[in-house]
Amino acid sequence: MNSIFYVAVILATIVALKNIFKLDFKEAKKLDENKELEKLTDRFPDNIQIAQEMLEMLNNKNVKIEEMKNTSTSLYIAVTNKIQIADMKNNYARIQTIAHECIHSVQDRRLLIFNFIFSNFIMLYWIIITILTITNKIQNIEPQMFIMLLFITIKIVVRGYLETDAMTKSTFLAEKYIKQKNILKEEQIENLLTEYKKINKIGIPYTIVHILTSSLLWLLLYAILNIIITNIKI
Repeated sequence: MNSIFYVAVILATIVALKNIFKLDFKEAKKLDENKELEKLTDRFPDNIQIAQEMLEMLNNKNVKIEEMKNTSTSLYIAVTNKIQIADMKNNYARIQTIAHECIHSVQDRRLLIFNFIFSNFIMLYWIIITILTITNKIQNIEPQMFIMLLFITIKIVVRGYLETDAMTKSTFLAEKYIKQKNILKEEQIENLLTEYKKINKIGIPYTIVHILTSSLLWLLLYAILNIIITNIKI
């Protein structure tokens, strides 16, 4: 009965979060392409050069930069101090995206490493308690659910801060970089920055909700698994 209650509460929480933050995926999809702005950002250097120049602006020249093909996700990997830039050809948001990863590279390294280690620790912990539950070593899941919820809370606070900080500052870094290059006219800069701000307006709440809901899915799967195991025993 407790497991069914947990499943219901978690599902209700996920639905409520998406409604509270009024996430409009159709509106977000409209921001994916803008041919006019793509022509403007095509005037700027390639992605690796942009990253190098932004890192110089941040006085952080020791970061490795790698452009990845066949992926749409850019990452800063703290343990290797490397920025992996996604395949963003003809993407007008590429300047702000690169700025985002460059900002990550100058954030508090202790938080970055903690976030990496702790995220993997949560996954390992979930695997262990799942195996112990399947093998009947754990029969009362309530302490495990509480511990997992505590871990998730810590993860949300740390990663939520890192992502919000990077997304907020990336617009300012992108603006400084664009103006410093002196390639675009003032009106063109304003048009581009307006779209970047729109991306953040949707992206920041989406990122927070995504971190929370993806973390809650671990709890949801564990509770569902317990329901299945309980029914098998019966």
